[in-house]
Amino acid sequence: MDDPLKQLREQFEPKELKSISADPQCFAARFSPCGKLLVAASYDSRVRRWDATSDELPELAALAGHGGWVTALAFAPDGEIVYSADSWGQIRATPARDENPAVKWNIVAAHDGWVRDLAVTPDGTRLASCGIDKKVRLWSTADGTKQHEFTTVPAEAAQPKNGELAGDVSCLRFTADGHQLLTGDMRGVVKLWDTATWQCVREFDAGVLFKVDRLQDVGGIHALAFDREQKLLAVTGVQPKNGGTVTGLPTVLVFDFATAQLKQTLTFGQPNDCFVSDAQFHPSGFLIVTTSGTPGSGQLAFQRVDDKEPFFSTKKMINCQSISLHPDGLRLAVVATNAGSNGNGRPLTKDGKYDGNRSPINVLRMPAPAVPSQS
Repeated sequence: MDDPLKQLREQFEPKELKSISADPQCFAARFSPCGKLLVAASYDSRVRRWDATSDELPELAALAGHGGWVTALAFAPDGEIVYSADSWGQIRATPARDENPAVKWNIVAAHDGWVRDLAVTPDGTRLASCGIDKKVRLWSTADGTKQHEFTTVPAEAAQPKNGELAGDVSCLRFTADGHQLLTGDMRGVVKLWDTATWQCVREFDAGVLFKVDRLQDVGGIHALAFDREQKLLAVTGVQPKNGGTVTGLPTVLVFDFATAQLKQTLTFGQPNDCFVSDAQFHPSGFLIVTTSGTPGSGQLAFQRVDDKEPFFSTKKMINCQSISLHPDGLRLAVVATNAGSNGNGRPLTKDGKYDGNRSPINVLRMPAPAVPSQS
């Protein structure tokens, strides 16, 4: 009897094309919509760039100008402009492919501190940002003029009113027509906002991805992803078991986007595997996810929404932070963390210095894509 999962694995199992050693660590790497660039948000205030037209991925000159860690990236739909944000609150718009580009515009204090995420409308005219200052703001991509903002309410406040957000917003996503904006927050709430009236038109309950434990807020939403037809919404995070050294099941909640009804709860691994850090739908319909757990735990997995287990998974990459699927549907970039990483000052190098973390950016290639059956 044919094994459908085995067939899928044969169709889509990726092989390593190249591993880039990025030093210091990176938050995320993204292919441009035009497919010509791979860019990464680096801890050393640079936006690093590689030429993705070649399998060798030669590195190009980095984009400078940020003050703190580069924490978020987004592209104009044609891939010509890259928007980047940092932990000091700055947002910059820079020509993505110029050899030595001059910044198009920058807002030094777009947020008061850490910018968590950026999203661009499909027509490329507006940029949304969210920050640790409990603000969600909308900007003109032409010149960086602020057009609108939300103010979130403190966690201890009463039930938020329409037009307010329950907790710190961690991720953003525009709908395909650009007329609505999704916000996901650190308390497991996803809201859909009409960008004409800025009224909340739909709410998705992802509360299982949040818990208060030992006076600590644990969990929250890490990423939002639509399928190709925008019928499904994937919401990623962890079902927390405890605070302190966080443990919990890496989880993706899959909602019917039109009704906000939960269709599936997918889990990946064991409690120590913790967070689903990123997710993206492949054009053929399955989910690609990365996980990051207690030091030394990480996973890349491919799974169809209606299946009980992945048809492909590997734990060879440690503490995975992000994934990005190339527009060709074949190449995949996974940002991970170097083996033996440690955040408490150990181990020291032979000369007694602390060896900081690095990010292997693993570029993988899948076989020629084929559309699998859901049966």
